[in-house]
Amino acid sequence: MASYNRVILMGNLSRDPELRQSQKGSTVARSALAVNERVPDGNNGWREEVSFIDIVVFGQQADSFGRFFRKGKPCLVEGKLRQSKWQDKESGQNRSKLEVIVDRWHFVGGKEGGSAGSGGGSTAPAAAGEPAETSPQFPSADDFVPDDVPF
Repeated sequence: MASYNRVILMGNLSRDPELRQSQKGSTVARSALAVNERVPDGNNGWREEVSFIDIVVFGQQADSFGRFFRKGKPCLVEGKLRQSKWQDKESGQNRSKLEVIVDRWHFVGGKEGGSAGSGGGSTAPAAAGEPAETSPQFPSADDFVPDDVPF
C-alpha cells in the first residue's frame, strides 16, 4: 500500500529557534509551532485549543530560519512527520516523539509592525562600529494591483 507524508502548518513560534551544528557541520534549528483551532465549547460559543508541534529545520534554511524568526512570530511550514523512538536512560521506559521535518518555511503576516511578515528581518540592534544587518525585502499583498493578475 502506498503512503503519503506531507504536513502544512501555520502558527506562531512558541520558543526561539535553537541552532546547533550537526556532526557533519550542517546547521540544525529546532523550535515549536503553536497552532490554534476554534472548537465549539458546548454552550453555543467557541474556545481556542492550542497544539504545540515540534519542528526541525536543516542546512541553509536553518541558518535563515534562526536569523529571521523569534518566539511569537507567525510562520508557515511545509514538511513531513517523523517519529523518533528511544528508551529513557533513567526509567528504562520506551519514549517517542513526533516532529515535523521542515522542507520549506514561509513568512506570514504584515510588515515589520510586530510580525515576521514581508519586510521581516532581524530586530537585534547592531553593536557599535558594526554595520546594521539588512534583510531582503519581500513583496506584500499590498504591492499587487488586481490588473497585475493575468487571469
